[in-house]
Amino acid sequence: MAVKLLAYCTALFFGMMLFLIIKEPYTINELGINGNLVPDIELFNAKNYQIKEGNIASIVTSTKVERYPQLDKLYGVNAEHKTDKGLNGRLLSDEAILQEGILYFMQNTHYERDDGIGLEGDAIQYNLKEKILSSDKPFVFTQAKSRSEGNSFVYQMKEGTISAQTIHSVIQVGKK
Repeated sequence: MAVKLLAYCTALFFGMMLFLIIKEPYTINELGINGNLVPDIELFNAKNYQIKEGNIASIVTSTKVERYPQLDKLYGVNAEHKTDKGLNGRLLSDEAILQEGILYFMQNTHYERDDGIGLEGDAIQYNLKEKILSSDKPFVFTQAKSRSEGNSFVYQMKEGTISAQTIHSVIQVGKK
């Protein structure tokens, strides 16, 4: 009797193991009440520090961060950084998405630097590895008293150069 029970339990155990090996992995993609995907992690008042050579190179503060398997959504973004020349820069945006090393600033984006350079626009993307700020949407670029408006741009942050398409500029030169 005991041997039959042991054989039955062993066969049941191996049957379950075979079922679990054949069955596809189970993943959870939970949907909320409104039908949107629920984030894996949700953070409030988050700060991310980037440290280079013993100094803080940048601080990104967000009022809310939602982490999904493929991307991160940031709300109320305040990104402060220090350039190689020692200038402080600050980028503010209502909403951003971080995906595959590119930060997509979705709405109401403003960038300003200590030397008077400023940039405003929507749908601005920043490539974290190449340090390139770009957009295919209308923008406003300011430097001191000069103002340029255009339809798209690419700003090489390392070199400090901007190339833009379809621009209208008003350049004011100070008195010598």
